[in-house]
Amino acid sequence: MKKILTLLLTIICTLTVGAQTALGVEKAFATYGHSKGCKMVEMHDMQIKGYKLKTYKSLTYSRYGTEIEAMLAEDKKQARKIREVVEDGVVTSGYYQMDARRGINRYVLFSKGAKGKGTLIYIEGMLKPEDIMVLCYGKNK
Repeated sequence: MKKILTLLLTIICTLTVGAQTALGVEKAFATYGHSKGCKMVEMHDMQIKGYKLKTYKSLTYSRYGTEIEAMLAEDKKQARKIREVVEDGVVTSGYYQMDARRGINRYVLFSKGAKGKGTLIYIEGMLKPEDIMVLCYGKNK
């Protein structure tokens, strides 16, 4: 009986951890990455400006802003760290630091434009939040 309970607890814990790693933006890339009016770039095991990245994905879209904002809202609820730029009471850009997966840091970056346009970026790597500021926003440490 103890073995069965231990096995069940192990399975439940594994499923819970797996569920926490899924991101809303993963749905955005899967759903809109090949859609008309969108441009997706995906690279793995690369280096940008001296920073080694495990994964880099970007999605530029000319519509679908409402749908993608809903997916970003899902990720914001799970974020460890939130940095946003607000103009006239509206969030226009920012980044969310997500829980690390297998020791690799994960970030969701976004910029929203007018009429459903915007850019979405997902990065995995050993970068710290300060590195994201330098890499993506040109801010010094």
